[in-house]
Amino acid sequence: MQGSIYTTFSDMIIEKMGMEQWNELLEKTNPPSKGIYTSGQQYEDSELINMVVELSNKTGIEVEKLVEAFGQYLFDSLYKSSPVDVSEIKSLREFLLAIDQVIHVEVKRVHPNAYLPKFEYDEGDNGELIMYYSSKRKLCHASIGLIFGAAKKFNETINIAHPECMHDGADRCKLVVSFKE
Repeated sequence: MQGSIYTTFSDMIIEKMGMEQWNELLEKTNPPSKGIYTSGQQYEDSELINMVVELSNKTGIEVEKLVEAFGQYLFDSLYKSSPVDVSEIKSLREFLLAIDQVIHVEVKRVHPNAYLPKFEYDEGDNGELIMYYSSKRKLCHASIGLIFGAAKKFNETINIAHPECMHDGADRCKLVVSFKE
């Protein structure tokens, strides 16, 4: 996983829970990197997963909810560092439709070793945007958080249904984004 994900995760933990909690997470999970992250480097996915599981054990908050909260926190960092000029995108729907074929294409050009999830799209019967998420990492809850973070950025109110999930044996996750007027 890209180091920028780890640096943002450490920023979130320090901001929300304090430096002491970050140091405790590092001590309990003993990551191979020793918690020293640089944004351009790749790190084992297990380092982040182990910290989230430890955080869940400590707080009693479900892993999925913690991953979703992190996704929401992560959005601003990814938006600001996007290799694509996303400032011209004026709506959440337009932004979401640009993820796979515009933003991820450019991210791969800049970071050829980055492993990115795959999104496919469909239109729902009532104006919903259906997003199909596929990834070996199965971080669909991070994607849900990222979508909520994007909604906040575009000042839009949404609901997200998650009727099919890779964690329940589906080939891909189905995320149904409903836009409120």
